[in-house]
Formats: sequence, C-alpha cells, structure tokens
Amino acid sequence: MRKKILVATVLGLMVIVPIISLKVTGLESIKDTNQDIVVAKSLSDLPVGEVKEYQVQKGDTFAGVMTNMGIQYDEALAIMNSSKDTFDFTKINAGKFLKFVFVNEAFAAMEYPLNSDTVIHVKREDDSFKITEEDIPYNIEMTTAKGTITDSLFVAAQDVGVEDKVTLKLADIFSSDIDFATDIQDGDSFSVVYEKRTLDGKPASAGKVLGAKFTNDGTTYTAFRYNDGFYNEDGESLTRQFLKSPLNYARISSGFSFKRTNPVTKQVTPHRAIDYAASAGTPVIATADGTVSVAGSKGGLGITVELKHGEYLTQYAHLSDIADGIKKGVDVKQGDIVGYVGSTGISTGPHLQYAMFKNGNPINPLDTDFPRGEALSDSEKPNFDSVKNKLLGLI
Repeated sequence: MRKKILVATVLGLMVIVPIISLKVTGLESIKDTNQDIVVAKSLSDLPVGEVKEYQVQKGDTFAGVMTNMGIQYDEALAIMNSSKDTFDFTKINAGKFLKFVFVNEAFAAMEYPLNSDTVIHVKREDDSFKITEEDIPYNIEMTTAKGTITDSLFVAAQDVGVEDKVTLKLADIFSSDIDFATDIQDGDSFSVVYEKRTLDGKPASAGKVLGAKFTNDGTTYTAFRYNDGFYNEDGESLTRQFLKSPLNYARISSGFSFKRTNPVTKQVTPHRAIDYAASAGTPVIATADGTVSVAGSKGGLGITVELKHGEYLTQYAHLSDIADGIKKGVDVKQGDIVGYVGSTGISTGPHLQYAMFKNGNPINPLDTDFPRGEALSDSEKPNFDSVKNKLLGLI
C-alpha cells in the first residue's frame, strides 16, 4: 500500500492526517456517533480507484473542500450546477464525511451522506456529472423492546438496549396525550417495535419506529405507523394541534393559577402560565405550527418568543437565547426549536414560563383538549387494520 497525506483543518489548526490508499469497488461503512450518520457503501457502480475521505469542518465551503482535495474549481461548479434538483452542495454540514474516488489520480466519483437513510452520489460521465440520491441498503429486521420506568424513560430504554433516537421518537409519538415533563411515574411501562439495521454485518443506527405502546398511570396508549403517520387502534390520528409541553424533560415549578404569591415581588397576583424548571440552555420547542409574532426582549418576561396559531397564541418567556432563524414573520413547525431555557427578565432562576391565549384570553394548556388531526378514511381502514394486526402481536 502507498500512503497519501491529507491536510485537514481541525479546530483552526493545520494537522497532517495519513490516508491509506486502497482499491475498492465501494466505500466502507463508517458511523459518526456525534452526527448519527452512516456513510454507506456505494449504492451504484462506482469506479475502482483510490478513496480519500474528508470530514467537513465548521466554515468549510464545498468549493474549498474540493480545491483542498486537488479537484479543479470548475469541476466543483459543474457539480453544484448539476445537483440543483437533487441537493444543494453549498449546504454541506460540519461533521459529515465526504468520500472521493480517484482513478489514475483523476477525480471520478464522490458521495455525501444526506442523513442516516440516504446518500448523495456524484459520478463522472465523460465531461459531465450524474448526481443521484440513493437509499442506503441496510439489512433490516423488526425488533421489540419493552421496559418499566423506575427512574426515567431514558434510563429504562437504555437498560433494554434502545437507542436514544428511538426513545425520543417514542416520546414524540405520545407527546399529544402525555406530558413527558410532568406525567411520567415509576411503574409506567412501554413497548416499542422498530427497525434494527445493519450494514455489511455491522450495527447501524436504528430505523423507523413501527408501533408502540405506553402505559401511564394505568392508562394505555397505542400507536401504529401508517403512511408515515401514527394512529391509535381505531385509526384516529395521534397528532394534535398542540403538544402537551414545550419541553420534553422538566418539572412544573409553578402551575396555572388565578392567585399566587409572586416569588420576586411577594405580591399575590394571578399566574396564568406554566413554569417549567429546567437547566439553562435546554431547547424549547414550538407546541404547534405557527408564525413568529414576537422574538426579543419583553420587559419582565425577558427574552421572549410568541407564536400565532390562528385564534391561539403561545408564549415562551425568560429565555437565555432565541434559536437561529427565529424572527418576526417566520413560519415554524410543531417541534421546531424556538429558543433555550434561561432566567432573563424578572426571574429567580432558570426556567421556562409557557403561556397560551385564545382570542387574547389566557387559557390553561394542561387542561385544554385540543383537536386531533384527521382520522383515516373508511377506504383506508382495511389496509391500516392489516398493518395494525401484524404489529399487535409484537407490542
């Protein structure tokens, strides 16, 4: 084998990284645990040649990376122009790995992992480039994990070998019915069916959650994946207009009340909001699709984000910071991060003050029954029942 040297920038320092040249017909699988990304073997015929790898650093541009790899600038531009309908290479993310194939020292092909399911392929064809988005060819098997909570959902899930991304999805599926910040109790239990994936015999990140069951305080909720949505046994959507909580894991330090002693002023005043105690910097998510109406300082509320949702308004106060891209007039989706827990304004410590208003009047988000999404039509029920019945025996 012959050694090549790749010069990469790491934390602003120039370092020399040895790269082993090898003859391959595909690219080896690599897992980046921080990004939860799998760089897959080639999904189409790539030329046999020397493979070089580069991990994208903060501040890198695609053209700059290509130049550093010895690829001509006009070829980088040709790839960006050819890929417009498939992927915008100006948006490569730090931490991901680009892989390059060289034949007789000439650039021949490249791949970029879009996410844990798909990869972007670039292949030279004469004087042009063909760009495709391909599925990663995992070996998939359904697996069931069951657990009982004695500490937290995360600990219970880890104890039975469930990856954090599956646990987060489990909480997300039932988040319209269960407030995972306040409702979880010792003795609650869960069961989740999901795709366990391997690539070339090696473990890869988990795939889709297919079905789940969660028992909270004696009440059991079930969920079945169908057409990329989740439904209960009756085919009713589990998605509600508003999530139960803007924080996945926290505790209520002060509830909705019309008569409360303010911890700062010591005055008895209404507290028509919910205070969630959480560590500074904890991400705060939008509880529903909406439009940003306020994003900035708001007196005693400190740094605040407000979202309009038709006749409703949600308010997220005392933030330490506002999330990137959140500004007045911007549309957000349910689950998007809008800010981070802090203690700005009149506050005794890190917490989120979450309030809701309907037509300008404050309402208690914890005891309001918000409408669900559309139920499955009668014509869809037979197909759904077939999927459900297969999963019922597993959860």
